[in-house]
Amino acid sequence: MKSKKIIAMIMAALLMLLSFAACSGDTTDEVTTEPETASDAAETDAINVSVLKGPTGMGAAYMWTKSDSGETEYTYNFTLDTDATTVGPKLMTGEYDIASIPTNLAASLYQKSGGKVKVVAVNTLGVLYLVTKDNAVSSLEDLRGMTILASGQGTIAEYALNYVLESYGYEIGTDVTIEFSTEHSESVTKALAGGYDVVLLPEPYVTQIINQDSSFSVAINLTEEWENLGSCTLTMGCIAVNSDFYDSNPEAVASFIADYRESAEYVNANPAEASLLIEEHDIMTASVAASAIPNSNIVCYTGETMKAALESCFTVLYSQDASIIGGAMPDDDFYIYVEE
Repeated sequence: MKSKKIIAMIMAALLMLLSFAACSGDTTDEVTTEPETASDAAETDAINVSVLKGPTGMGAAYMWTKSDSGETEYTYNFTLDTDATTVGPKLMTGEYDIASIPTNLAASLYQKSGGKVKVVAVNTLGVLYLVTKDNAVSSLEDLRGMTILASGQGTIAEYALNYVLESYGYEIGTDVTIEFSTEHSESVTKALAGGYDVVLLPEPYVTQIINQDSSFSVAINLTEEWENLGSCTLTMGCIAVNSDFYDSNPEAVASFIADYRESAEYVNANPAEASLLIEEHDIMTASVAASAIPNSNIVCYTGETMKAALESCFTVLYSQDASIIGGAMPDDDFYIYVEE
């Protein structure tokens, strides 16, 4: 009897050992989940961003490089666009989360989309200049009877030019003629080919045309003329955001603005070094960028500073033609205040 009890105890012990081995045995065939790597996290947090060739792209060049190197909290998938009108629909639908666009376009998209597009920062002030060949013009009074070659029809560039000319008593189409190109680079090409004494261009195209033909020079700083009339600060470019993206990711937008501010400050303080990054991202050649940066008015205005600058500028534009900003002054909901 005693031996049977001993055998039963041994068998029970063996069964327990076998059960334990089954639970903790070889796991080489099991599927395991690897920890998320830094690159996986970057893909998860990627933000789709559009910048335009010109000052908005220039201001973002440093953060673009840092993002590509994994040095930013979020990864930014930058797209370099040449036509702001193609950016707007993509921002409204969410194909772009954030975009640098003209300020009046942001206001128009806000009205058109029922608030799907809002603004978080001003990133470019006035960059408009009247360029002349062989000193044909030295002041606004010299423009009578001339033809001005310009680009940016339907944008702030057109309305700023009209506002200044009309303030000086010109009747456009009678006292002075404005001929529009489809884009800034076309204006440069036409002006270099001859036939135009005066060209309205923004930076960096001013530097580009002067580099190619030294007989061109800046005759009139249109931004200064605008501000001398007491009109307000000329705000031309802004950082706009898809509102659905912002509502779901306010921290990501705040991080983006902090990165953009750092980038803009770096570009302004280090034009030679920044110009190499600008060329690396195919925004423009380094030789043009290095000379253009000091006159490109790259900034990062947020909060009340942003709102005050935009409201005063929109007021002037609205008085000229309400359709410029979407038919109405944007209400307070248009402005997003981020905490960087």
